Amino acid sequence: MKKNILSIFFMAVLLLSGCVDPDTTSLDMAGMFYGNSPRVDQRFAESQAYNAKAGYATVRSLTENYRIYVHTDSHVTDTRRNLEYFVRQYRSDLNCPVAIHLGDLIDAQNHWEYMWKTYTDIPQNPIKLRGDTLFVMAGNHDIYFGQWEQYKQYGKTSSYYFIVKTPLGKRDFFLVLDSAEGTLGTDQMKWFREILDWADKQNFRHKVVCSHTHLFKADGSQGHTSNFELEETYEMLSLMKRHGVEMYWSGHDHSREVVTTGGVTCIVVDALLDSGNPAGYMIATMGDKIDYEFETIER
Repeated sequence: MKKNILSIFFMAVLLLSGCVDPDTTSLDMAGMFYGNSPRVDQRFAESQAYNAKAGYATVRSLTENYRIYVHTDSHVTDTRRNLEYFVRQYRSDLNCPVAIHLGDLIDAQNHWEYMWKTYTDIPQNPIKLRGDTLFVMAGNHDIYFGQWEQYKQYGKTSSYYFIVKTPLGKRDFFLVLDSAEGTLGTDQMKWFREILDWADKQNFRHKVVCSHTHLFKADGSQGHTSNFELEETYEMLSLMKRHGVEMYWSGHDHSREVVTTGGVTCIVVDALLDSGNPAGYMIATMGDKIDYEFETIER
């Protein structure tokens, strides 16, 4: 028994010390315990610096009721069948001005360019009067192996907001949070409070918060990033309830779940990865109320 314990211990030491070639595995053992990328407060600071220069996007919808396609956990490695299918669907929908990826775009390092070409190579429907905008956020796999610099090359920022404006001037507010480590961190939580205070004064039609980590799944399958700490979950829910946030969209757990509490509907979207069973995505229709439906990709 003692020999087995020692064997497991030394194997863990080897893995944590980086002796496993990162090009041959998607398991970042060190990153599961202590991220190899900058920690959340530094990522938030770099995101805010980018936002200060680039500003925050306003997307104009051609209709009062429009559709948003929401996908997550594509975990692209050397295949991207489901992601290609999803991109073709939202690019061909004439009433879709926005698509959102909720994180874990890739599974491991060296796949960023291959994954991103999915979005750039598939054209929009030629009769679409106005293009669509893709918004992404960081998941835990997106920052493993010190990949924050690669994420920034493609995603630019992981903490931001955007607004969708309708022809009659109604505006919907979408807040994106970096929860790749299973926490918002001190600085981002402060910003979360401040930005919701600001949003209260803007007369938005709907408010939605998006992030990678879910609030309620408790199976622990994702290691230390499985859930926020209970105190953090409580504060996030209290803030969203107080400020009239209607929905919280997330991924991470790879299986669909819908929980409504305090007037906030928290949705975990199915994973889009090629091996997902089921694999799927969500379509949200933004009108006088928010409707949503789940689409399953047949294997």
